[in-house]
Parts: sequence; C-alpha cells; structure tokens
Amino acid sequence: MDQQQDRAGDMEENIIERHQDAEEHLRTYKSIMKATGEIGAPFAMALTVFFTNLVLANGFWLSLFAGVLTYLAVFWIVRLFFSH
Repeated sequence: MDQQQDRAGDMEENIIERHQDAEEHLRTYKSIMKATGEIGAPFAMALTVFFTNLVLANGFWLSLFAGVLTYLAVFWIVRLFFSH
C-alpha cells in the first residue's frame, strides 16, 4: 500500500513539475517573440533600406535617415500589431 501511495505522490509531483515547465516555456516563448518583433524585425528592415539606398548612390546621410525612419515605422507597426 505504501508503494502505491509513493507512486501516486511521484506522479503528482511529476504533473506539477510538467505544469511549471510548461509555464516557463510559455514565458520564454513570449519574451523571445517580443524581442524578435520589437527589435529584430525593425532592425533587419532598417539595414535592408540603409544598404539599398547606399547601393542606389543616394548618399550616406539620406541612407541613414531612411534606415532610421524605417526602423521607427516598423517598430511602431509591430508594437501595434502585437498589442492586442
């Protein structure tokens, strides 16, 4: 009888541990998605615009301005998209 109670206790602890692991994985997933959306995507788009403008010979300052403008625009669009 004691072995059955020990097994039941082990199973209960295992279920609790799995639930805590699932919550931790969900928090990690959400933080990675937030960082990717708010930093990674806008930065990648800004770099693309910056180097495209450099290749088109628009000059450094115009390219930089276009990259910064793109970063800010994509940052706010992503924030608005993920806010709800």
